[in-house]
Amino acid sequence: MASGQTDAEVFRSLPERQATREHGADREDRMITKCHRSIRASRLCARALGSLLRDRRANVTIEMAFLLTFLLILVMGAYDFGRLAIAQSGVTQAARAGAQFAVLDQANATDTAGMIQAARDEAEDPTLNVTARNFCRCPDSNAEVNCAVNCPDGEYAPLYVEVSVQDTLDMVFDYPGLPQARTYNLSSTSVMRVR
Repeated sequence: MASGQTDAEVFRSLPERQATREHGADREDRMITKCHRSIRASRLCARALGSLLRDRRANVTIEMAFLLTFLLILVMGAYDFGRLAIAQSGVTQAARAGAQFAVLDQANATDTAGMIQAARDEAEDPTLNVTARNFCRCPDSNAEVNCAVNCPDGEYAPLYVEVSVQDTLDMVFDYPGLPQARTYNLSSTSVMRVR
């Protein structure tokens, strides 16, 4: 590039220089050629980008794609966590049904097999993991005592029943950041006084 020449003059003279160039073209000519091509390519890119920015026809489609993606994620979460809430409610109802069976009368309070069956019937799941037991406890203490022993107030210790239900629920989708993986353990315990 000769001193005093502007970039425009160099690029205008470039085609002439290319036409007259012989086999041993110097390094300066090759650099100018590359620069000329990159400027032309950047102008084409700028025109294409400007054309895309002025074109508003696809904006609604792009906005709808973002909105539908967000709504789909929201619906998937609502579905899974709705199932989780319903399953937990079913486990709680099953534990309560087993305890309610026991408090109907004194004979049922000692029938742990009947309590377990009542819980499974409520959940409509014959393989549900249910445990049942009965125990006595004085009103002023949380410690369990022998049912034949009198409490400090002179009364017999009240009889209680406890029914525990455990189940699992497999989530349909993975949720990063939640403490458990796809399988959630559900449990509920119901304690009721018989007498």
